[in-house]
Amino acid sequence: MPSRRRLLSGLAAVGAAGLAGCVGEGATSFSPGRQSNTEWPLPGHGPRATNYVAEAVAPRTPPTERWRVETGLAVGRPVVADGTVFLPTEDGTVALAMRDGGERWRGGDAPYGVAVADGVAFVTARDEPLVTAYEADTGEVRWRAETAADFATAPLPIADGSVVVGDTGGRVAALDPRSGEPVWTFETFTGVYSLAARDDRVYVGTTGGEAYELHVVESEEGEVSGVPLWRRKLPGTVRALTATRDAVYASTFGGGFLRLATGPSAGRTEWHAAGAPTVTDALVRAGGVVAGAGPDGVAAYAAADGAERWRATSDRSAPASPSVAAGDTLYAGVGDSLRAYALGGGVGVGPYRVDTQRWRLDLPVRGAAVADGALVVTSDDVADAPGVVVLE
Repeated sequence: MPSRRRLLSGLAAVGAAGLAGCVGEGATSFSPGRQSNTEWPLPGHGPRATNYVAEAVAPRTPPTERWRVETGLAVGRPVVADGTVFLPTEDGTVALAMRDGGERWRGGDAPYGVAVADGVAFVTARDEPLVTAYEADTGEVRWRAETAADFATAPLPIADGSVVVGDTGGRVAALDPRSGEPVWTFETFTGVYSLAARDDRVYVGTTGGEAYELHVVESEEGEVSGVPLWRRKLPGTVRALTATRDAVYASTFGGGFLRLATGPSAGRTEWHAAGAPTVTDALVRAGGVVAGAGPDGVAAYAAADGAERWRATSDRSAPASPSVAAGDTLYAGVGDSLRAYALGGGVGVGPYRVDTQRWRLDLPVRGAAVADGALVVTSDDVADAPGVVVLE
């Protein structure tokens, strides 16, 4: 088991980076990013799953295309690390060069989600109880670990170096990244649908609508365990979680967004935005807002009290992709188009605003990530076939 001293290094720094930059915790105005060499190594960017990088450069005006590649149908969200795009597809895990889209390797698994940490790509499987660790640069298999059930969420590398996975049977396990052996396990009542982490706390959302906070502790004898601190019943399947310094935010199926307290009032509902969209797998936590995209549009709420900041409506039958954000712009697939929104809501007061949408591109979207000064988008229609397109 890696040393607890790693709490101040590695992925802890990645998680903190999503909250750094020119946007403060309470800010509702945003500035463009200025760094063009950022990465997106986990589906939610870092362990906290904020889906946001304040300092990242990304397209604010109608973009140009860097490259596009057919890959097979994406079944999970793309991630980017060490100059490589990693993508779970129905044909296996694919690694592409971020510079030009050249294929570096392809894994022969049936993936659900992928996350990269310390030079290793960790992959959970769909329809198979299996986690696979690949050497990120070569695709060589480091280990395969059998689990109790298959997966509906990606792996989550956390600050102590372990990799947390949660399967559809409700088993949460922290795996040793060197061997795949379980370090600790915990059983929920229903299948795991979402994960987030902050330092030594792991947050779990389930298909049965429950949220958990687990405290990762180490005994004097060196044994590590995930100790439950609280469990809360929420109004629907917990489709997304994001963790910050003083709260955890949850999105539920049909039940809106909630802010749950940590610390002395752990687990208490601090606010509930019942009318928020039913998001797809991702909440954006940026500055003073929490935002997401759903079938009825995109909306942002004040992180402090849940008041609606802005909303961009759409056809209620329109599918939505997981939303991501960088600098002052939020990106989401809505219906058959990729749309970029002003993260601060454009010009206006409260929900009465103009210039909320920055640009729109006719491109159906499954998932996206921001890295290397560009927007990486998976689509069912890249040159009439499923693939990846990189926009800048």
